[in-house]
Amino acid sequence: MPLELIARGETSNFYRNPDFPHLKFIERTDHFSIDDIVFPDEIPNKGIVLNQMSNYWMARLENVGIIQNPIIARSPSSLLKLGVDEIFAGRMIAVQDYIPIPLECIVRGYYVEESESWEAYRQHANMYGNVLPKGLKDSQKLPYPIYTPSTKGGVNEHDCNISFADSIDVMKKFFQNNICLTAEEKKNLYELAFSAATSIRNTSMSAYNYAQNYALQKDIIIADAKLEFGVVIEGNGKRKLVIISEAFTPDTCRLWNTRSYHVGRPQPSLDKHIIKHYINRHKTGSDMSEIPQTILDETASIYWDTLKRLFDKDFYDVTSSLAWDWNSAQQDVTI
Repeated sequence: MPLELIARGETSNFYRNPDFPHLKFIERTDHFSIDDIVFPDEIPNKGIVLNQMSNYWMARLENVGIIQNPIIARSPSSLLKLGVDEIFAGRMIAVQDYIPIPLECIVRGYYVEESESWEAYRQHANMYGNVLPKGLKDSQKLPYPIYTPSTKGGVNEHDCNISFADSIDVMKKFFQNNICLTAEEKKNLYELAFSAATSIRNTSMSAYNYAQNYALQKDIIIADAKLEFGVVIEGNGKRKLVIISEAFTPDTCRLWNTRSYHVGRPQPSLDKHIIKHYINRHKTGSDMSEIPQTILDETASIYWDTLKRLFDKDFYDVTSSLAWDWNSAQQDVTI
C-alpha cells in the first residue's frame, strides 16, 4: 500500500503506511529554512546528504551508549519491503512511532557575536540561567558548554529561548497531555518532569561533547547544536527516550573549520552561511524571490564536503551505494 502523507515540517515530510501502523516514515526534503522561515528554493540533494549524515551520527551515539534512536529501517532494501517507493531512496527512514517532546535542546560551546540568541549574555552576562564571564570575544570557546533549551515553534514560527526551570514546566505539560500516567506519577508530577528535563539536559550535553570531540579529529568545530527528543511507548508500556529529527547536521548546528578558526571575528560556517549572506545583501522584509542556483549548488557542495570529512563518504559513494542496494532489493522482491 502506498505511503500516506500525514504532516509537513519545515524541511521534512511525515508519512504512514496502514500496513505498518506502528511505524512512521520521515522524508528529508531539499527545502531549507533561514531563521525559521521556509524558502521555496531547494538545495540539490540536501535531503540525501543530511539524511546520511544524521543516520551516521545517530548510530554512533547509540553505539557508545549515549542515546538510542527509533530508526527501524534506513537502507533502500529494508524500506522497499515496507512499501517505500524509489523516489524516496536515500532521503527516507522508517522509525518506531514516537511522541515528540516540544523542546529544542541547544548546547552552545562558543560565543557567537552575530547570533540574536546571545543578546541575553550581552546585557547580563547570563544565558538563561548560565552565568558566563564578561567580555567574551566573538567565536571564543566558552569555559564549558552550556545548555539553553527553547520552545519549539511551528512552521514559519520562531522558537523562544527558555531557562532550564521553564523546561521542567514544558515537561509537566507534555506528560499531562501525551502520556498515560499512573496515580503515583500524577501525584509526583513535578518530580517526574524534573527527572525527565534533567535526563534530556544531561543527554544533550553528553551527545554534544562526544560529537565535538569526534569532529575535532576531522578539523571541524561544532560551535553549537540543536537536538530534539521523543518518547517511544514500548509494548510492555515502558517509556523510552530517543533522539529524533536530525543529529549534528549543517542544518541543526554551527560548524566551523579549525584550519581557518580565529577568535575575535565571525567564522565561515560549513552550512547555509552563503545563502544567509546573499539574503542579507539582496533581500529585504518578506522578499522570497528566487535565490541563484549557483548559491544553492555551492551550499550543496559544502554539505557533501562536510560529510566526506566527517565520515569519509562523498556524493559518488552514497548515490552509487543507494542505487546498487535498491536494484538488488527489487530483484530480491521479484524472485
